[in-house]
Amino acid sequence: MAGRAAWIIATLLPATCLAFSNTNPIVAWSAHSSNVLDSASSAKSSWNILEDMLLDKQICQHDAIVLVDQKGLHASDLRTLPTSSVLSQSLYFAASALEMPYVTRSISHPYENLVHTVAEHCDARVVHHTPGQMGIPYDAKEKHVVCIEMPALESPYGTTRKSIMAEHESALSSTLSELSDVFPNHIVVYAGWSPSLRARQSSDPFSSTAVVNPSAAFAPPDGGILARYQLLTPGLIISLLVGFFVLLPTVLMGINALAAIKSPLQGEPPKGYIASEKKNQ
Repeated sequence: MAGRAAWIIATLLPATCLAFSNTNPIVAWSAHSSNVLDSASSAKSSWNILEDMLLDKQICQHDAIVLVDQKGLHASDLRTLPTSSVLSQSLYFAASALEMPYVTRSISHPYENLVHTVAEHCDARVVHHTPGQMGIPYDAKEKHVVCIEMPALESPYGTTRKSIMAEHESALSSTLSELSDVFPNHIVVYAGWSPSLRARQSSDPFSSTAVVNPSAAFAPPDGGILARYQLLTPGLIISLLVGFFVLLPTVLMGINALAAIKSPLQGEPPKGYIASEKKNQ
């Protein structure tokens, strides 16, 4: 029994640790009822969820379509935001909302091939907006597709990353507040993405130059293992809790129960039994 429990734990841990390593979140909300978000929430598959939403002609019912992207965004970054933050409150009180924290990682810009298609379908004007930028003139009489590119999240997981995410959320909230004043009936789609290693290397202007110091090319980044990997993933935490607080106590309880079993047969002869008399009979 103990061996089987140990085998189950060893089997589950690697799978749960890798369950969310290649994912990015997608959240969307609207202060007004949105058929696009309602139908997307009931979808069974997350594949091509952005295309299904943005290419749906019903999205043109909104006055503004706000597309927010952030490189390196993970579901844990959104969980670190306090419940009092504008983003959390917007999702909580939205008339229609969509939360998909673990969507298969996108290695390219999530809206790269969709912005102009959406603008063409909705006969809308495309505007690129910087987070926190104020005073951009909008014409409330025409539809807009507003593209907001958030600063990349590249710092390791910890207090520093949490504070950086809070600053980004504050700047985004200011921009969304200005947009909501002009376009009350708007929809916001916030998606994370992570470029592949090959894409990052090809975009490096010094990738084709010779390496002067070969040992420096293989030097690990500063910050140790925590700077390169996310060790405490939700899957790992759940696996540890199940292993230590469910499986391990169950195994110990079973072992103690087996050890407490005693045989009803005793090795001593019954009282008054004489072996010699029994033999002579």
